[in-house]
Amino acid sequence: MKKRIMMNKIGIAAIVMTLSLSMLTGCGNSGDRTSDEVSTEENADTAGMVHLNSVDEVSAFMDEVYGGVAEDLLPMEVQTTELDLGDTDMISYHTGLSDLDGIEGIYLSESMMSSTAYSAVYIRTTDEADAEAIRKQLMDNINPAKWVCVTAEQQYAVLLGNDIFFVMGHQDTASAVLEKAIAAAESRNMKVSDKLEKANPI
Repeated sequence: MKKRIMMNKIGIAAIVMTLSLSMLTGCGNSGDRTSDEVSTEENADTAGMVHLNSVDEVSAFMDEVYGGVAEDLLPMEVQTTELDLGDTDMISYHTGLSDLDGIEGIYLSESMMSSTAYSAVYIRTTDEADAEAIRKQLMDNINPAKWVCVTAEQQYAVLLGNDIFFVMGHQDTASAVLEKAIAAAESRNMKVSDKLEKANPI
């Protein structure tokens, strides 16, 4: 009886030893990654989204923005459309942009009522784009009185990842839309820059 018990103890010890070696070997394999590989993985987790990637993503983004703004602050019948990058006259009229280098898409969101001074612009950029330069050109060159009879009181622009969001209109409307755009970007893990702002005489 004692001999059998001893054999069982030896057998158990052997099994435990084998399992321990297997676990150590497994741990050793996972530790074979270089510090550069680990650093790259950590950066990928924390970098966040850099661009919206399609018309559908921009449309969903704008729907989320407008869904969070009080109805009495929004213009009537706001519609978001993609501008034709080949139509330079249209691009210039709505954005003031003449250099489209680094731009993948421009999306205009305005009221169907032509006498309403409100406009939001979302610009999708390439990875190589100088988004800051595009944002500055937009802020400096857009015409806040393009509707002829009315003028946008306030304009804002922020970088969302490496894309650009711009809005102009009545002070309360523009600031409310900007606030919701920032929230929508942050919910997508997009880094939000400082804001550029400009008040226009009306």
